[in-house]
Amino acid sequence: MLDQFFGRPFWKTLAWLAAVFAVSIAVFPSPIASAIALAVGIAAVFAISWKRPELGLLIAFAELFANSHGHLIAYDVGGFSFSSRMAVFVAVMAAWAVALACRRTKLSLRDPRLTPFVPLLVAVTVGFVIGLILHDPVVAFKDGNAYLYLAYLFPILSIDWDATKKRLLLQVLAASAAWVTIVTLGLLYVFTHFPEWMLGAVYLFIRDTRTGELTKMAGNIFRVFLQAQFSVIAFAFFLMPFLFLRDMPKRAYRVVTLLLVLVAAVVIISLSRSFWVGIIAGAFAFVALKLVDGWPAAGPERVEGGKIIAKAVASMIIATVGAGILLASIVLFPLPYRVGRVSDLSGLVSSRTTDISDVAISSRWNLLPPLMDQIKEHVALGSGFGQEITFVTDDPRARAINPDGTWTTYALEWGWLELWLKMGLLGPLAFVFLFAGLVRGLWPTMRTSQSWIAVAFISSLAMLYATHTFSPYLNHPIGLGLLLFVVPFLNQKPSATAQKVSVTGSVSTVATLQPSMAPFTSE
Repeated sequence: MLDQFFGRPFWKTLAWLAAVFAVSIAVFPSPIASAIALAVGIAAVFAISWKRPELGLLIAFAELFANSHGHLIAYDVGGFSFSSRMAVFVAVMAAWAVALACRRTKLSLRDPRLTPFVPLLVAVTVGFVIGLILHDPVVAFKDGNAYLYLAYLFPILSIDWDATKKRLLLQVLAASAAWVTIVTLGLLYVFTHFPEWMLGAVYLFIRDTRTGELTKMAGNIFRVFLQAQFSVIAFAFFLMPFLFLRDMPKRAYRVVTLLLVLVAAVVIISLSRSFWVGIIAGAFAFVALKLVDGWPAAGPERVEGGKIIAKAVASMIIATVGAGILLASIVLFPLPYRVGRVSDLSGLVSSRTTDISDVAISSRWNLLPPLMDQIKEHVALGSGFGQEITFVTDDPRARAINPDGTWTTYALEWGWLELWLKMGLLGPLAFVFLFAGLVRGLWPTMRTSQSWIAVAFISSLAMLYATHTFSPYLNHPIGLGLLLFVVPFLNQKPSATAQKVSVTGSVSTVATLQPSMAPFTSE
C-alpha cells in the first residue's frame, strides 16, 4: 500500500542525498574542491535534464525539500556565494532553455495551470523593479532572489506528468522528508553524547552550510531547527489519509503510525512555534476536507465511521507519546558518552510551550511598529526588495554586536507584512489568488478515487500559508517549491466517470492505493 512512497526511487533519492551530504563534508575545508564539485554537479544535472527533463526537476525538488538553504556546497566569487542550489537551478533551466530553442520541448502560455501564478509573477517583477531603483541592487537581489525559483514553473508545464512521473514526485518528497528526519535526530544524538569541546567542527559545518540552527537550551539539550523540517510536516499530511481507510492492513497501519512518530519527534525537537501554528491550520483544513470527502452520515455507517475516526485519533496519540519516548531514548543512549538528561528535554518542551516572553517573541513585536510605519509610506506598490527595517532586538547575538540592540535587516519575521512591504498590496493578494487557484485545480480530484491526494495537498498548503505568518516560507525556496510541486497534480481534464470514494471506503475499492496500481489517473 505504501510502496508508492517507498519504492526504488525513494531509496535512490535517499542515497543521492546522503552522497551529496558526504561530498559537502569532504570539500567543506577547500574552496577549490568546492568549485570543482559545483562544476561537476552542473555538468551532471545538465546532462540528466537534457536526456530526461523530469529527472532534472526531481533533482531540483529533492534539493529544495531536503536542504534548508541549499548551501551544502558553495564557492565565493567576488563576495557572492554560488551554492549547490544555484548550480542545480542553472543546470535544469539551461537544459530546458536549450531544449526549447531546439524544439525538443514546447511551452503553451495558454496552459490553465499558469494562470494562478500570473499575479505573483507580476508582483515579483514590481518588487524587483522598485527595489533596483530605490535600493542597492546587490541587496535587492539577495532579498528577492528566492523568487527566481518560480522559473521552474516553465519546465514543469513543459512535461506531460503521467501517473508514473507523479509517483516519482511523491517518492522524492518522501525521501527528502526521511533525510531531514535522519539529519535532525542524528544531530540531536551527536549533541547529547559528546562534550562541547569536541563539537566545534560539527557546529561550524552546520552553521556555515546553513543546514540548520543549533541552540543550547536547558542543561545539555540543544534545539535542533532546520528550515527543511517543513518538508517532514508537509509529508505527514500525505500519510494521514491512510489512517481513515476501512480494513487497512494492520501492518500498514503500524507503519504509518511509526512514520508519524518520527514526524512528531522532528516537530518536538525543532521547538518551532511557527510550525505548531501551521500544523493546527493544516489539521483544521484536513478535518474540513475529510468532511467534504464524505464522513458517514447515519445508520451503521456512522458507527463504523466512528470506529475509524477513533482508531486514527489513537494512532496520532500513540505517535505523540512515541515521539517523546524516541527522543528520550536518543538522549539516554549510553554510547559513547551521555551528557544529556531527560529532565532537561521535558523542561525544554514545557518552557517553550509556556514562555511567551522570550527574545524571539519580544523582538518580533519590537519589529512590528517600524515595519507598519514603512508599509504606510508605499501602501500600494511597496518599497521593493532590499527595503530594510531598523528596530530594537533582544537577541543576544545582535546585542553582542550592538549593545543597544539596534538592528537593521531586510529579513523580516512577519511574513505577510513583508510581502506587503516589498511588493505592495499585490504581493499578499497574489499569494491568496494563487492559493485559490491551486485549490480550484485540485478540487475535481476530491470527486474521484484519488481524493486523498487533494486532501493532502490542500492541507499542506494551509499549513504553509499559516506558518508564513511568523516564519517566512512563501519567500523561501522550500515554500515556493511546495507551490510548484502541486502543479503536476492539477486536474486539467477531470474524468466524468471517476467514482467518489468516502473515507470509509474499503481498501479493495480504493484501487489507486494498492502498490501494484497507478495512484493517479493519467491526463
